[in-house]
Amino acid sequence: MLTVFYDGRCGLCDREIAFYRRRARPGSVRWLNIWDQPPELAAAGLTPALCLQQLHLLDEQQHLHTGVNAFVRLWQTVPALAWLAHLARFAPVRWLLSAGYRLFLCWYRRQPHVQQCTIHTNKEHNES
Repeated sequence: MLTVFYDGRCGLCDREIAFYRRRARPGSVRWLNIWDQPPELAAAGLTPALCLQQLHLLDEQQHLHTGVNAFVRLWQTVPALAWLAHLARFAPVRWLLSAGYRLFLCWYRRQPHVQQCTIHTNKEHNES
Protein backbone atom coordinates (compact mmCIF):
# COMPACT_ATOMS: atom_id res chain seq x y z
CA MET A 1 0.00 0.00 0.00
CA LEU A 2 1.22 3.49 -0.88
CA THR A 3 1.18 6.31 1.66
CA VAL A 4 0.49 9.80 0.35
CA PHE A 5 1.25 12.84 2.52
CA TYR A 6 -0.89 15.77 1.41
CA ASP A 7 -1.62 19.36 2.40
CA GLY A 8 -5.12 19.38 3.88
CA ARG A 9 -5.09 23.21 4.12
CA CYS A 10 -4.81 23.68 0.37
CA GLY A 11 -8.22 23.71 -1.31
CA LEU A 12 -6.80 22.67 -4.67
CA CYS A 13 -4.80 19.86 -3.04
CA ASP A 14 -7.90 18.66 -1.18
CA ARG A 15 -9.90 18.52 -4.41
CA GLU A 16 -7.10 16.66 -6.16
CA ILE A 17 -6.75 14.13 -3.33
CA ALA A 18 -10.54 13.63 -3.36
CA PHE A 19 -10.29 12.90 -7.10
CA TYR A 20 -7.62 10.25 -6.49
CA ARG A 21 -9.44 8.75 -3.48
CA ARG A 22 -12.54 8.16 -5.59
CA ARG A 23 -10.59 6.53 -8.40
CA ALA A 24 -7.69 4.65 -6.81
CA ARG A 25 -8.04 0.91 -6.38
CA PRO A 26 -9.59 0.23 -2.95
CA GLY A 27 -6.97 -0.39 -0.29
CA SER A 28 -4.09 0.72 -2.51
CA VAL A 29 -3.36 4.09 -0.86
CA ARG A 30 -3.34 5.56 2.63
CA TRP A 31 -4.03 9.29 2.63
CA LEU A 32 -2.37 11.25 5.45
CA ASN A 33 -3.01 14.94 5.98
CA ILE A 34 0.32 16.45 7.08
CA TRP A 35 -1.47 18.84 9.47
CA ASP A 36 -2.78 15.90 11.53
CA GLN A 37 0.89 15.13 12.36
CA PRO A 38 0.54 11.40 11.67
CA PRO A 39 3.35 9.32 13.27
CA GLU A 40 4.25 8.07 9.78
CA LEU A 41 5.38 11.59 8.92
CA ALA A 42 8.17 11.66 11.52
CA ALA A 43 8.97 7.98 10.92
CA ALA A 44 9.73 8.87 7.29
CA GLY A 45 11.92 11.76 8.41
CA LEU A 46 9.43 14.31 7.09
CA THR A 47 7.92 17.50 8.49
CA PRO A 48 4.93 19.50 7.31
CA ALA A 49 7.30 22.23 6.07
CA LEU A 50 9.21 19.71 3.98
CA CYS A 51 6.01 18.18 2.60
CA LEU A 52 4.81 21.62 1.54
CA GLN A 53 7.67 21.79 -0.96
CA GLN A 54 6.23 19.02 -3.17
CA LEU A 55 4.14 15.84 -3.03
CA HIS A 56 5.68 13.06 -0.90
CA LEU A 57 4.74 9.38 -1.16
CA LEU A 58 6.05 6.20 0.46
CA ASP A 59 5.84 3.05 -1.63
CA GLU A 60 5.19 -0.48 -0.36
CA GLN A 61 8.89 -0.88 0.58
CA GLN A 62 8.84 2.48 2.42
CA HIS A 63 10.96 4.17 -0.28
CA LEU A 64 10.27 7.87 -0.56
CA HIS A 65 9.14 9.36 -3.89
CA THR A 66 8.65 13.09 -4.41
CA GLY A 67 7.21 15.43 -7.02
CA VAL A 68 6.45 13.97 -10.42
CA ASN A 69 7.88 10.59 -9.39
CA ALA A 70 5.31 10.45 -6.58
CA PHE A 71 2.50 11.33 -8.97
CA VAL A 72 3.56 8.59 -11.38
CA ARG A 73 3.43 6.04 -8.54
CA LEU A 74 0.00 7.36 -7.56
CA TRP A 75 -1.29 7.21 -11.14
CA GLN A 76 -0.41 3.50 -11.19
CA THR A 77 -3.11 2.93 -8.55
CA VAL A 78 -5.80 4.67 -10.63
CA PRO A 79 -6.97 2.43 -13.48
CA ALA A 80 -8.13 5.40 -15.55
CA LEU A 81 -4.67 7.02 -15.24
CA ALA A 82 -2.45 3.96 -15.65
CA TRP A 83 -1.83 4.99 -19.26
CA LEU A 84 -0.40 8.29 -18.03
CA ALA A 85 1.95 6.48 -15.64
CA HIS A 86 3.08 4.32 -18.55
CA LEU A 87 3.57 7.34 -20.81
CA ALA A 88 5.58 9.12 -18.08
CA ARG A 89 8.35 6.53 -18.50
CA PHE A 90 9.46 8.36 -21.64
CA ALA A 91 12.01 11.13 -21.04
CA PRO A 92 10.30 13.88 -23.11
CA VAL A 93 6.98 13.26 -21.37
CA ARG A 94 8.64 13.17 -17.94
CA TRP A 95 10.37 16.45 -18.78
CA LEU A 96 7.05 18.09 -19.71
CA LEU A 97 5.37 16.78 -16.56
CA SER A 98 8.26 18.07 -14.44
CA ALA A 99 8.12 21.49 -16.11
CA GLY A 100 4.37 21.72 -15.51
CA TYR A 101 4.77 20.66 -11.89
CA ARG A 102 7.49 23.26 -11.33
CA LEU A 103 5.12 25.93 -12.66
CA PHE A 104 2.39 24.73 -10.30
CA LEU A 105 4.85 24.82 -7.38
CA CYS A 106 5.68 28.47 -8.15
CA TRP A 107 2.01 29.32 -7.56
CA TYR A 108 1.54 26.91 -4.65
CA ARG A 109 4.55 28.13 -2.65
CA ARG A 110 3.07 31.64 -2.69
CA GLN A 111 -0.04 30.51 -0.83
CA PRO A 112 -0.31 32.16 2.61
CA HIS A 113 -0.34 28.96 4.67
CA VAL A 114 2.74 27.66 2.85
CA GLN A 115 4.55 30.98 3.32
CA GLN A 116 3.62 31.06 7.00
CA CYS A 117 4.90 27.53 7.59
CA THR A 118 8.13 28.28 5.71
CA ILE A 119 8.70 31.48 7.69
CA HIS A 120 7.97 29.69 10.97
CA THR A 121 10.36 26.83 10.11
CA ASN A 122 13.14 29.24 9.07
CA LYS A 123 12.69 31.20 12.31
CA GLU A 124 13.01 28.01 14.38
CA HIS A 125 16.09 27.00 12.41
CA ASN A 126 17.75 30.41 12.92
CA GLU A 127 17.04 30.34 16.68
CA SER A 128 18.77 26.97 17.12
